[in-house]
Amino acid sequence: MLATKIDKTKTDKIKNKFQTTLEYLVEYQGVTEAVIFDNEGLVVGHLSRNGLDAEVLSPLALLMLDQISSVLGRLDESPAQSMIVKNKDCWITIERVGGMILIVKAGIKTDELLKVRIGQAVDMIRSYMNENYPQLTR
Repeated sequence: MLATKIDKTKTDKIKNKFQTTLEYLVEYQGVTEAVIFDNEGLVVGHLSRNGLDAEVLSPLALLMLDQISSVLGRLDESPAQSMIVKNKDCWITIERVGGMILIVKAGIKTDELLKVRIGQAVDMIRSYMNENYPQLTR
C-alpha cells in the first residue's frame, strides 16, 4: 500500500512538472495543442484548446520523426531530434528531449517568438528529466 502511494506521488510530481510546461506553452496566443509523450507514444501530459486526441497525435508524430530519420539515415546523417512542419493553416513543432517528445501545434499566424517559448519548455523538460531520470537522457 505504501509503495503504491509513493509511486502515485512520484507520478503526480511528474505530471505536475509536465503540466506546468504544457500550460506555459498553451497560454501563448495561437497555440492550440501541447503534448508530452514518451518514446513509445505513451502520453504523459496534454493540453488542448480544440479537443484534439493526444492518443492519436502521439503515434503520428512518432511516424513523422521515424520517416524523416529514415531519410536522414540514407544521407548518412543522425536521426532527427526536432522538426517544424508548416502548412497553410498551422505549424507543428516536434522535439525529442530527455527521453520524451514534445509536440506543439499552433495557428499559422502565430508569431515566430513561439520558437523561443518552445525552447524554454524544452529546457524545462530536459532539466527535470536530467535531475530525476538521468538514465533516460543519455
